[in-house]
Amino acid sequence: MLFGSSYSLIMDNVSKESYGFSVANFDVEFLDNTKITLSGIPVSDQEGLKTSKEFTFTVSNNSDYDVNYRLDIIENSVDIMSDVIKYSYSLNGSDYNRIYLLKNNSTINQNKVLKQNDKDIYKVKIWLSDEADESYMNKKFSASISLMATQNEYKYATNVIERLANDNLDDVKKVNNDYRYMGSNPNNYIWFNCKDGYTKGKDNCEMWRIIGSFDNAWEDGIGTYKSLKIVSSNVYDEVSFNNEDKNGDYDNSYITSFANGVYFDKLNKNAQELILNAKWNIGNLGNSDINNSYNNEIKKTSFANVGLLNVSDYMYLGENGWLISDQSILFINKSSDKVLILNNGIVEKESLDNYSFLPVVYLKPDVSIVSGNGSIDSPYEIKVKYPMNYGIIK
Repeated sequence: MLFGSSYSLIMDNVSKESYGFSVANFDVEFLDNTKITLSGIPVSDQEGLKTSKEFTFTVSNNSDYDVNYRLDIIENSVDIMSDVIKYSYSLNGSDYNRIYLLKNNSTINQNKVLKQNDKDIYKVKIWLSDEADESYMNKKFSASISLMATQNEYKYATNVIERLANDNLDDVKKVNNDYRYMGSNPNNYIWFNCKDGYTKGKDNCEMWRIIGSFDNAWEDGIGTYKSLKIVSSNVYDEVSFNNEDKNGDYDNSYITSFANGVYFDKLNKNAQELILNAKWNIGNLGNSDINNSYNNEIKKTSFANVGLLNVSDYMYLGENGWLISDQSILFINKSSDKVLILNNGIVEKESLDNYSFLPVVYLKPDVSIVSGNGSIDSPYEIKVKYPMNYGIIK
């Protein structure tokens, strides 16, 4: 991409050949192949998002395997201008949620998995920051898009779960575009909340279980990613869902304050850093058939670090599923003004008394499995081995 940048408007003709390149059947194509322009007048971020030209390009995987890729903006200017160039991007129709200074972040996306015969659509806006002084007059900014692509080697835990489903292994099944562990005792054990962050084993970690891999999003991120949903084996007794408020949902309840305050604060720092501030389906089931709970759950969502089991998590398992407890465990969904609990394998409606709290969390998308096979004798060990760029400023 070539951009003119000065205190007057510069327009550059760019040959059609500049608008596409291919890496082993992995193609980038620019959709606007006439002129690329950039007004050189310094503008605020708000004005930059509003008035700057939108450049659109697609990244297509035409190979017969899944691919990991990385996209960067590489500055080619004679006089470096990255300290005053701002940009924002949209992926597959998402909003322009984040603004970046090119000097601080030149990576549009990294470790993005693109399935075979699929494509991603990017839209990019670039402008000259209002922090640019007169020393930048008559300078020209030019940049290119750099693509690096490799065959997906199932480096993330969610990739592993999806592969198990595709190969019909470990009782992992695809349901509603998610991947769930089914059966009476699948190999879905995982070490979590380890004291020092890396030493596995029952003397150092808690043993949790993986519910599955789910599409998820979070408040300060861009787009959606697959995320592991895991459930603790430790049950906390005598916790009220919402005291005397019969109409309150999870997002404003006592139990969400407890789960995301007292409980979250007691987790080891390494565990806190692996947890996603995720979207939870908290829709009220009303008086509908509990077996069809999923369609009602997704009608209302909330964001939190820690949640509870969805009713659908249990109902999808069917009879003799692995999620069984002899304690009265609260669900995140209610039924009208009643709480829903799992009691000895049965979903029941109860009054607002104290029941058991079973923590559930979503893990960040770039969590990798580094050892183990998921069995009770060899639970998965996890860590962030290949950090992703989620489009979040931290």
